[in-house]
Amino acid sequence: MDTKLFNAAISGSGIGSIDSNILGQLTARGGSILHVAAKSGKVDLHIMEKVLDSKPSLLYMTNRKGNTALHIAASLGHVELTRFLIARAKVKHDQDVEVNMELLRMENHEKNTALQEAIRNDHCEIVESLIREDPWLTLFTNSAGESPLFLAVDRGFYNIARCILKAVPDCCYGGRNNMNALHAAVIRAQSIFVGELLETQICPSAILEADDFGWIPLHYAAYMGSVQVVELFLENNNSTAFVKDREGMCAIHIAAKEGHIDVLRVIILKCPDTCELLDNRDRTALHLAVEIGRRNVVKLFLQELAFRDLIYEHDNEGNTAFHLAAIKGHYALLMMLADDRRVDRMAINTAGMTTIDIDIIISKLNRDDFLLSLEQMVDRQTISEPAAVLRNAGLELDRTKVKQTAEEAVYSRLDVQNIANINLLVATIIATVTFSAAIQVPGGYDSEGVAILSKEEDFRTFMIYDSMAFGFSVLSMFIHFLAAFFTKFTSIAYPIMCVFMLTVLSLLSMFLAFVQGTQAVNG
Repeated sequence: MDTKLFNAAISGSGIGSIDSNILGQLTARGGSILHVAAKSGKVDLHIMEKVLDSKPSLLYMTNRKGNTALHIAASLGHVELTRFLIARAKVKHDQDVEVNMELLRMENHEKNTALQEAIRNDHCEIVESLIREDPWLTLFTNSAGESPLFLAVDRGFYNIARCILKAVPDCCYGGRNNMNALHAAVIRAQSIFVGELLETQICPSAILEADDFGWIPLHYAAYMGSVQVVELFLENNNSTAFVKDREGMCAIHIAAKEGHIDVLRVIILKCPDTCELLDNRDRTALHLAVEIGRRNVVKLFLQELAFRDLIYEHDNEGNTAFHLAAIKGHYALLMMLADDRRVDRMAINTAGMTTIDIDIIISKLNRDDFLLSLEQMVDRQTISEPAAVLRNAGLELDRTKVKQTAEEAVYSRLDVQNIANINLLVATIIATVTFSAAIQVPGGYDSEGVAILSKEEDFRTFMIYDSMAFGFSVLSMFIHFLAAFFTKFTSIAYPIMCVFMLTVLSLLSMFLAFVQGTQAVNG
């Protein structure tokens, strides 16, 4: 585009003096003189009207992104220019409604109309003008599936959303990923606006619609812990409490998993029979709460009468909540459940294992340095017999990791044993030498059996260091003795670093004792 033409268009002055033969020139991005003028909004509407009279095609011309000048003016909030362009679209087409609306309904490459561009940038006055001119614009969705109402709610522009609902109560409400405006309102934590949406014509269908993840708006409310929103949904339609997602989870499962006590109380109060709902793995909400380790939720469920018989409920692997507490290592929950007299402590899962059996296996594997992978959803075709037993108990072993870890554990235990043996030998030698040095002191004894050098400062220092060396070495030997006993019957690791440091200290003390003893003798 000619520089003089571009500057005249962007500044809004001097267009009338431009040669009409160059008015059709384009910018590097395919924009016309009208696109350039729409950027600044500084337009002499009388002159621009003459330009459009001479070149009416400029009104519908699009740039490389598919935007008309109306798209740009609407997105940048230039109210006067937007209204001017809308009015120009009706010139000479008063009898043809479809032609009148053609400009307003033109979509860019993202399938956004001028209305959607105005909404994205929170220009409420322009939105009102466009909807007043063409209410059908509220039914258009862009390439992401976002309707004007969804865009407004998703971006938190609730005044625009109210404007749309007031003008077109039955407008389109869909959004990306098959969400709708109710999903967006819940996620944006706007309980007041959720209540407004529930009073509109879109509510009966929107409240039950699931997104690509299988979640209806109530699921998001339960996930986020929005008590007021959950109450609104259940009061409007309590059947939503029974809707399952792709994993078979209902709102009560999701709230239990996230630990939202107040939401659970509302669901149990309004829909108590939801406590019996199972997910795709036959788990109750109690199973999920125990699996995640939600102590407050488990405590609530144990107090609820509706959950009394569900304490015995088995999932598809035969695990009760008591089993899962052991499998996941939630020992505080394990004790909480064990203290409940209703819990069957000897319940057997499909692998024929009780909670005690599972706890013993986990303790043994941890003691032997095996690495467990708690994968319950993966069923490998080729696994070893121990892994098969654990998988049925709800513990899936990663075969590669187990093999590698087992080999590492063997070498690790051999290394530790060798180091321990050497350390014990050194400690024994030091104890023997230092004991002898304490008996056969440097300088010998006088006729009365008193050390000749006993009054020398170096001799006293020698005795201190010698005693320290003897004490450290004996302590190291004693710990070796205790470790040999306890590591056989408990999962306590061998204290190799402790005995090693004691031996190092005894060696250092023995060296210092030698130095001081030599100085004492040599005077």
